[in-house]
Amino acid sequence: MKKGEMLHNMLILTTNAHAGQFDRGGKPYILHPLKVMHYLKTEDEELQCIALGHDVIEDTDTTYQDLREIGMSERVIEGIRALTKQPGQTLEEYKAGIFENKDAMIVKMCDLRHNSDIRRLKGVTEKDIRRTHKYHEFYLEIESKLKEKNECLEDDSGLKM
Repeated sequence: MKKGEMLHNMLILTTNAHAGQFDRGGKPYILHPLKVMHYLKTEDEELQCIALGHDVIEDTDTTYQDLREIGMSERVIEGIRALTKQPGQTLEEYKAGIFENKDAMIVKMCDLRHNSDIRRLKGVTEKDIRRTHKYHEFYLEIESKLKEKNECLEDDSGLKM
């Protein structure tokens, strides 16, 4: 596959898969994975694909086979798999899966950062504030796990909340 082709394919798939979906603020949902990808500030095409596809299995009819058919690498598929909450999975089980995959941890930090941006909401409720606090705690947990693994992120990575 040529450089950029995997990203091109993922962009088309996620745009089509999320068509007709909107976020809590009423904006097209595809803007969320695009923003998560932007927060990465990387040229790593596979990591960009993981960011674009981080919600596609959980929130659409897309399958892992669909990802394989458009040429996604096993690294991309495994990153997305780690980020996909399974039915019946506890929060702790979900977190454990993310902690086992460095790519998933990095993308999840960007996802949490964007999900914590209250400017995306039409109005802020007490429930939104509690959710944002929960996201921030998860972000700090991931940051700590990355440091434990001696995988510290540079200060200019754009991943600080």
